[in-house]
Amino acid sequence: MDYKPGSPPPRHNVLRPHHVDLFAMILLAFKEFHGKLPQQFLLHIYRFLIVEVSEAVQPATHQQIVDFLKGAPLMNNLNIQNYILAFESAPKQLINVAQLTSFFHSATPLYTDKSGDEPSILVTSCSYMRHQALIPCPVSPITVRLFCRRCHTGFSRLSFYGVMELLKDYQSWCAGDAKAGYGPVEKDLLTGDIWLFTTMSDYGSTAHPQAFEAWEKGRDTGDDVIGPETCGDISSKCFTQTTIRSIRQNALLNLIRMHYVRKEYGAASKLLQETIAVARTCGDRVTLQHCISMLHRLPTPTGVPVLNEIQPDLHPLEVLYDVAKLLQPRSGQPLTLAFEKVAQATGLYNSWVDLRKISPHDRERLGLHAMQAVLWSTLGCHRLAKVEESIVQVFSRWGDDDPNRLNSLLNQAHRMARNGLYQDALTLLVQPRTWRGLSLDLYQEWANMIWHILALRVSRRGQRRLFHDFLLPRQPSSSTFASKEYFFDDCTSSLPPMSDELHQVMSARRRGQAVTAIQPLLQSLWNSEFQGRFPLYRLGVILLADVGLEFGMSKHCQSLIEGILPQLLPGHEIEHRALACYTLGRCIIASSDTELAELRSALPHLLMAEDDYVHLEMFEAVSDVQWLLMVVYHNLGMTTEGAAVYERYNCTTAKIKMYEESPMDEEAESVWTLVTDVGALLAGR
Repeated sequence: MDYKPGSPPPRHNVLRPHHVDLFAMILLAFKEFHGKLPQQFLLHIYRFLIVEVSEAVQPATHQQIVDFLKGAPLMNNLNIQNYILAFESAPKQLINVAQLTSFFHSATPLYTDKSGDEPSILVTSCSYMRHQALIPCPVSPITVRLFCRRCHTGFSRLSFYGVMELLKDYQSWCAGDAKAGYGPVEKDLLTGDIWLFTTMSDYGSTAHPQAFEAWEKGRDTGDDVIGPETCGDISSKCFTQTTIRSIRQNALLNLIRMHYVRKEYGAASKLLQETIAVARTCGDRVTLQHCISMLHRLPTPTGVPVLNEIQPDLHPLEVLYDVAKLLQPRSGQPLTLAFEKVAQATGLYNSWVDLRKISPHDRERLGLHAMQAVLWSTLGCHRLAKVEESIVQVFSRWGDDDPNRLNSLLNQAHRMARNGLYQDALTLLVQPRTWRGLSLDLYQEWANMIWHILALRVSRRGQRRLFHDFLLPRQPSSSTFASKEYFFDDCTSSLPPMSDELHQVMSARRRGQAVTAIQPLLQSLWNSEFQGRFPLYRLGVILLADVGLEFGMSKHCQSLIEGILPQLLPGHEIEHRALACYTLGRCIIASSDTELAELRSALPHLLMAEDDYVHLEMFEAVSDVQWLLMVVYHNLGMTTEGAAVYERYNCTTAKIKMYEESPMDEEAESVWTLVTDVGALLAGR
């Protein structure tokens, strides 16, 4: 037979053990028990055959087929009982080559017409169900006839040794060995002895979906051996009659993406050079553009990201990833440029869908909303970020390895934890619908966020012993942890620009030397305002007011805090609000000149700061605020309120001492045990 250029290769038809069972079901129903079975039972069989014959799912085992037949309606019917008994005895009746041969050759009337005008038995049975009853036949008789003809033809091609192997595999399969008879078939014409007649499909190996399934499973479970091996095996197989080895660059691109996701940038860079050369040799422009875009994703020695230029074959999501590059503080670009890139990515994606006449992919469309949520959150518009995150979570599937949904949940949990809702954040992440279906790479991001939430709570409580003895040894390998994020340590690891400068200011303030950190503070203020990172800008203003108190500029510092306080009062950043209220109270006290009315006006701000710090469980900051409250109450002569604050101060200092000495946290231990169990479950799929 001649095949058109580019057409799929001929399918290699191999008889499997479940084909024998399906053949027996059809043979018994339409030959041995023809005209004796009720129509409801035939409909029950048809519904099973339409799934199994189409081979759209994994084949059922012998015991599953028997259980399905026993669950049929009208089980009190004698003919149905005899049919099931005859099917159950099929493995005992097919015990030698002669019986198996006569079994396959006895089904010829099922798919051959009796005469020129008289149809076969299968056509007659389905026509009777369609015209004489109200029960429709769910499967075409042609489908079953083709299945029977294919089984008969495949059996006729088998040699005597092949029939013996089929019989042995069938008996083992019926006995419970689900893997018997389902191994790969070697296509070596010199040593192959199971075929009596050969066809075109026997002259070469073709790509099959099982190999790609093994590649995806190895990639998701973190298998470094099976994944690359099967991916290379796919690239060496035939997809069409004309292109034998023209997809090697695609296999290499998949390997590059795997290394990139695992942050193995050295291996990804080495494979990229080879893939670019192969793609240019094959003239594959699309794969070449993907390689160039992937090359731009790799970290550069200078740290300055490389943006993509819009090309005809450039995928829109690569333009969207440019937004992630611009979100890095090292880029030095304002967020307005990132919004322009989002608009370009959206327009390019719409044009991509229209010109290529493809249906839009939900995951790709939700990626646009997920990136906008991150942008709005960085800008300080948290309500708009919540809207975008809600769109992603509503229209994405839970229990899937969708990175958009996972990232939105991780960002939401991180924001909740920063605002003191540690229990709610952990509950959101440990729900089965959050981690079920994740690949091992996404699992590492999920576990990393849980670890950071636990580290944030421990650092705010002042549990340094618990952090060093329990959390730090269990730090995920993919974690980008820097101790400066949670503690005032003099470690060598650096934070991103602006954050590192603010950390210098806070460290100097903690030592009583905030005046020496004026230069990094002003630099951080300028950069954050220029880039549009207003949460960092507002924090810089608060620290500037705190430093200004050292120079006696209480009135000016008070006006600075009052200028940003309306944006902090909604409570999107509770820690910033607490620090602002505490600093504002100090400014009011410093500028009061012992006037009782002005001292009294500082109380609401200090009380709000106390409540916020208690909610965040930052007990060291709570003790500082309570000490200042006692001083204010003493100067106002409010002894009752001062005594109450003194009692709260004693409780706070007791909690600080308790958390400093506590070596273990049962909740943190149980949460991390769950994280490790989930990792073992996902890796063992």
